[in-house]
Amino acid sequence: MSFRITQESMSRTTLANISFNLKKMQEIQEKLSTGKRINRPSDDPSGARKVLGLKAEELKFQQFSENAEVAKERMNYTFNSLENIQEILTKIKELGIQGSNDEIGQSERKVISNEMNELLESVLQYSNTDNGGRFIFAGTKTSTIPFSATRDSFGKISSVTYDGNQEEIAYQIGPKTYVQINTPGGTIFQDTGLFTTLVSMRNELASDTFDSAAFLHLRKSLDVATDTISTEITRFGAKTNRLDLTSQSLDNLQITLKELISYTEEVDVASLIMDLKNQENILQSSLNTGARIIQPTLLDFLR
Repeated sequence: MSFRITQESMSRTTLANISFNLKKMQEIQEKLSTGKRINRPSDDPSGARKVLGLKAEELKFQQFSENAEVAKERMNYTFNSLENIQEILTKIKELGIQGSNDEIGQSERKVISNEMNELLESVLQYSNTDNGGRFIFAGTKTSTIPFSATRDSFGKISSVTYDGNQEEIAYQIGPKTYVQINTPGGTIFQDTGLFTTLVSMRNELASDTFDSAAFLHLRKSLDVATDTISTEITRFGAKTNRLDLTSQSLDNLQITLKELISYTEEVDVASLIMDLKNQENILQSSLNTGARIIQPTLLDFLR
């Protein structure tokens, strides 16, 4: 059985081929203009799924990296505050040694007591340090001033109360990896009796009946509190070093992921330009062929 090939069917086929070649050329031009070989999932379903997975991983590790940077900034702030407090306590310990000297009189001890009172105020000030409105020693109650002082009729601190909590703040810096960025003030200041010790030392030096044995005991208590702060400073220093290494590792991972995404998603420009040239030749051939096949007929002139 034979089939008759009509002028209409030849024209329709020719136009369909021209349309197809135009579409192929448009696809190549789109890839060149965007620089990507996958502009929609239909271009390469398997590749698109891989790219989406890689980009999701990239976003996740970018968040880890941002968390690590924020954690470092806040930990460095806490580290510096603890170092400032440690420096003040070192001066107080020196004053304590001077006050223990049996060769000085009560008037000299009262002068030392006044100096120690000012340093006590400084310790309270640093213990209430905030970083951008977040109090660093208040546990998770970062909007609450952690330490409040009760004062006597002369305006001197008689006792200090902790108003924060003992909760930890942790940042995620990797899959199932967290780092604690805070140190609750109740642990390093209140539990060690630091403020109570400092108030007692100041009062003992100001007393008309100075008790050297009791003062020696207070100095030993101060040593315990100072050692706790020193340990915390060392711990924060080690954590900061760990975060530096983690940040470097996260940066390297993000670079690797970007390279994988680029390898999967981006085009080979040189190869694509050659494809475009070939497609232009094919399209031109289709147009030339169509010009010969689709000839005007008598009906065209009678319309």
